[in-house]
Order: sequence, then C-alpha cells, then structure tokens
Amino acid sequence: MGVGEDWVAVIIEDDPDVRDLIDIVLTQSGFRTVVTQDGYEGVEAVRTHNPLITTLDVNMPGMDGFAAAKRLREFSNTYLIMITALGDEIDVVQGFEAGADDYLVKPFRPRELRARADSMLRRPRARQETPSGWSEGADDSPVSPVAAPAAVPPPPAPEPVKEESWAARAARDLTANAPHRAAPVPVPVPVQQPVQPPAPQPAYQQPPAHQPPAQPVVPQPIPQPIPQSTPQPAYAPPVPEQAPQPTPPVQASQPVPPALQGEGVPRPDGSWVRFNGLALNQETRVVTVGGGSIDLNRTEFDLLASLLSTGRRVRSKADLVLTMRGQQYVTSYFVNEADKRSVEVHIASMRRKLNDNDQNPRFIETVRGVGYRLAEPV
Repeated sequence: MGVGEDWVAVIIEDDPDVRDLIDIVLTQSGFRTVVTQDGYEGVEAVRTHNPLITTLDVNMPGMDGFAAAKRLREFSNTYLIMITALGDEIDVVQGFEAGADDYLVKPFRPRELRARADSMLRRPRARQETPSGWSEGADDSPVSPVAAPAAVPPPPAPEPVKEESWAARAARDLTANAPHRAAPVPVPVPVQQPVQPPAPQPAYQQPPAHQPPAQPVVPQPIPQPIPQSTPQPAYAPPVPEQAPQPTPPVQASQPVPPALQGEGVPRPDGSWVRFNGLALNQETRVVTVGGGSIDLNRTEFDLLASLLSTGRRVRSKADLVLTMRGQQYVTSYFVNEADKRSVEVHIASMRRKLNDNDQNPRFIETVRGVGYRLAEPV
C-alpha cells in the first residue's frame, strides 16, 4: 500500500463554510474525508472508519467538542485537532485535558492546518491499520516467513514530476479570475485665471509742516471736607464670655439594605443563595439541588451565579459572553456568533446537570431571540 492510500480523516464541524475549507485542505493532502455535522455523528464515524486524523469543533448542537473528545479517547487514538473560535486560556487547557493533540483557533490559515497535520503524522502512534509508507507507526509483531520471489530487474525510475503546489494554483486562479481594470479617467486640469495687475498706488504727498503739540488742560482737584472723627472713650468695659453650648449627639444612621438588582432575585441565606430548591455558595463554589451536589465547571458556575444575581431581568447572550470573560458591557468589546453559541452550549449543559426542562423550566427560562432569565419563583 503506497503512501497516502487509505488515509482517512473525519471532519466534525457544524459550520458548512468551515467544513468545506477543511475538506479541501485535507483532500489536497491525500486524505479520504468523512464529513459529519455534530458530535454524535462524528463519534460514530470515528468508530466506523478508524481515521488517522480527526478535526473537531467545540461549539456544536447537542454534544459539544469537549464531551466528544472524551468519548473518542475511550476507544480511539486518532490524531485529534480541535478547530474552534474559543481562544481563551481556560478553553485551550480544557481542550488538551479532554484529549486533543493540537488546538487551532478560528480563523485559521489553510497552510498552517496542513503543516500541523503533516507534523502530527511524523509522530508514531499505535494503530490497528497503518499505511505502509509511515514506517514509524508500523506494528512490530513477528510475522511468518514468506518465500522471497524471483529477482526481477527493477524498472527504470520515472522522471520526477514536479507537482504544482497549492500556492501556485491559488496564484494562478487569482490571476485568472482577477477582473480587467479600466483605464483611469483623466483628471480635469483647472483653467488658470489671468493675473490681474495690482491697483495703482496714490502718489506720495508731502506731510504738513510740524505744528507744536497743544498742551493738555489738567483739571484742578476740588477740596473735600475732612470728616471729624468721633472721640472714643478712654476705657471700655470687657465683654463677658458666654459658656459654650453643648453639641447635640449625632444620631447613628440606620443601615440601608442593598437594593435587589431585579424582580424575583432569590434571597441570600448567609453565604448561600437559594431559589426553587437550588442552593449556590459563592465562597465554596458548591451547587446543590434538593440537597444533592451538582458538579458544574467554572464557566457554568459563573453563568448560574450571574443569573441568580439578576433574577427575572432578561440577560442577553452578549452580556453573558462578557460575564464569562470577566468584562463589563461596553461597546469596545466584540462578541461574535461563535461566542453566543458558546453561551447556548454552556446553558444547555448546565440544564442537563440541573435536570431542568426547557419547555417547563424550574430554574432557567429562555427568552426567544434575546437571552435568558430566572424562571418564576415557586
């Protein structure tokens, strides 16, 4: 079996544009691709085809990429590349902990994806079926001896054919598809206006003879009458001092309870916040439902605590994205559709763990086209 024969790659991606781009890159690299649209189909495709390489998105409906990676590592050692728009440190670390061999952030460069795939194939890994061209991963188990065939003179080596690289093809296509540019429109030259001759200056006139300056008339001041000072007594009796008045005591201000941020906000009970049988402790980061502990990851806990703090007030998906990042809601931060889909995935995962029903919610209610808020208090 020659190099490149029976090379299978599974693509798990819900975005059709990104899925087609990855398909083109891996097909040009010699792979036979199997395309899937969500985590469940991708896991079954890897189980069926046993691929060399698997690309995996994170934000997908149903099973997200982290859960799919853990499921794949239960039975497959395929080279796993996560390709996602989540580029925060916690997301990258979570991807490698789930079982990824490499992590690529969208938007990515096609040549970089191809180089990463080639680099991963150079590393040996035990497989059930390995192409014979990659001797590093070949099985070392002993085989039964086979009689050597009769010596046949080797055929003459064919002339090496220089394969056109994808960069050359891209440059050729770009040149062929570039529209012909029209000739530039000449810029009209402004007509020069004739210069008007300067107006004639009046002839020089002899200044008049010097006249002595007139002396200014200074008005004489009018004498003012001098007021007579009132005689002061030689001795004045001292003014008696008044005793200081006691200052009235200042009344201590009564503490004002902090205003709740939204209608229907659950009341805190010490370090606990309770709502419809759910209890959350910010200090210990513990969540319980009906007395039973619920295991939430960092992002899910932060989203639940933020929703509990605002009650029935509707929180948009963009607002919740900034809450996950630890940022304030200002227009200088950019939130794209992939970030909003990440909020949907985390909310769906949190609902499954809380055993909450989307149609008849007990904890989190979906506001269609806007975002989320707490359900009605029971």
